Amino acid sequence: MVTVYYVEVFTRLAEERFKFYLDKVEEERKKKILLMKNEEGRLQSLTAGSLLYLALCGRIGDEERHRAPFSIGYEKSGKPYLREYPDIHFNLSHSGAYVCCGLSDSPVGVDIQKITDVKKGLAGRFFTEEDNRRLNNACSGEERKAFFFRMWSIKESFIKLTGRGMAQGLDTFEIDWEKNRVHDRGKSGTYAYFTTWDALTGYSACVCSWEPVESAEWKRITAGFLY
Repeated sequence: MVTVYYVEVFTRLAEERFKFYLDKVEEERKKKILLMKNEEGRLQSLTAGSLLYLALCGRIGDEERHRAPFSIGYEKSGKPYLREYPDIHFNLSHSGAYVCCGLSDSPVGVDIQKITDVKKGLAGRFFTEEDNRRLNNACSGEERKAFFFRMWSIKESFIKLTGRGMAQGLDTFEIDWEKNRVHDRGKSGTYAYFTTWDALTGYSACVCSWEPVESAEWKRITAGFLY
């Protein structure tokens, strides 16, 4: 089972509250936050790090929650993992006003996308011919826009699952809509499985795993969520 926690990005924090949340974030992220000049980026990263902390505490049963009980390592591909808990897999994503954190017992990729206007030519640049055919056959207007971001979130969650990121190319794999799986064209017989989530108005999200995933549990966390 994949559990995905999601929360609205912090907007304004008094210095005391900022330090409180910063104390819960793992060291590498903390250093990056302190170096950031952009306040929006700082709060977004702080929210993500705090949400990961909360999710992990819930999984391992750390009731005291005094300091972040984990550190982050990176695979050769750049995909992050929990050094102290290698059997707990996580993935973070943010878009618009939301951050989400997926936890699973097996590798997982999570993506959330705010539905906005689509830049002309973007699909042709990044998607396969079949992707573009489906997109062009979709209804026009808002429905087509929603379908584009549903497709984009599936693709993003897959490249986050593999750990290769955008270097892999969004046109190197096919989406099997009938079986809810992704086929990596460079690896014969290699499939990943996905489930989409559109319950949050104005957003499209997806969870991707190497194991069949019929659904994921989505948990909304409220502001001030640590205490």
